[in-house]
Amino acid sequence: MSHVYIVAEIGCNHNGNVDLAYKMVDKAKECGVDAVKFQTFNSSLLISKYAPKAEYQIKNTGNQESQLEMTRKLELSHDDYMNLRKYAQDLGLDVFSTAFDDESIDFLYSIKQNVWKIPSGEVTNLPYLRKIAQLEIENKKIILSTGMATIDEINNALSILNAGTPAEIIILHCNTEYPTEDIDVNVSAISDLHKSFPNYKIGFSDHSRGFVAPILALAYDICFIEKHFTLDCNMEGPDHKASIMPDDLKVLCESVRRAEVIIGDGKKRVTDSERKNKKIARKSIVAKKQIKKGDIFTEENITCKRPGNGISPMKWDDILGKVSSKDFEEDQLIECEGFEWEDK
Repeated sequence: MSHVYIVAEIGCNHNGNVDLAYKMVDKAKECGVDAVKFQTFNSSLLISKYAPKAEYQIKNTGNQESQLEMTRKLELSHDDYMNLRKYAQDLGLDVFSTAFDDESIDFLYSIKQNVWKIPSGEVTNLPYLRKIAQLEIENKKIILSTGMATIDEINNALSILNAGTPAEIIILHCNTEYPTEDIDVNVSAISDLHKSFPNYKIGFSDHSRGFVAPILALAYDICFIEKHFTLDCNMEGPDHKASIMPDDLKVLCESVRRAEVIIGDGKKRVTDSERKNKKIARKSIVAKKQIKKGDIFTEENITCKRPGNGISPMKWDDILGKVSSKDFEEDQLIECEGFEWEDK
């Protein structure tokens, strides 16, 4: 299995606190991710003053303020993002940010961002998709999250994106609920995405609790895992409850790297490590009781026991009825002319 790219989605879980954002970058690096991702937005360009909060936002932050008021507190300035970006890059992490409005797209384009994550809420936003599609960036990559989207809507989004400048596109299975309950995660839907979009790589943006879902998703040939990340699930903010904490993120990263090895190359073969155990675990044809020279081998005087370095039990029918050419004690490996032992 090839390397699965793991992204810690810091998003807006810094709560607008730059010092907290730096701490999150440090922790994400310690956990072993490949990249950290932020969110870049101008709240006034993103959200109407009439927009209500989502149910999960009300549950996590209350209903005393509007969605717009809540989101304004979560913004990072362009300068803050630039400094965080350099800091993370200096640690050896990849860094990119999701743009949620035209102004933010322009800013990220101006700093030559080449990875463009399209959030699930923009899958049906034609002007947004078209703007990103037309960006001229070297080594351009587009990550399309598909929460709330039908196969037809994904197809429509892809047709818009493919009409722009060339880009590698990865499609992410996703459920847009924070946190996603187990019954709605539907990891096996990744197979449907592979079937519907055979020419695209598939990944998983997970909003469920813990790390079980992304580990299960590895069995469906994914190349990308995105997981919301926080230092404390009990912090105030809309996404903390659907985010993974450092200890679990570290386990997730370690488990993914181990699973990549465990999944292997898909070819059934005898490994070097098990080959040495064949003689110990397999059986041979042995004397069930004392046999004299000239006796006929029958089911009454031969049987199969370990070790497996004698005549294979697969030769059982061929041995039956043969004449013993020597005496055998009970449990002694049977020898018979014309039949080689396994270790010869």
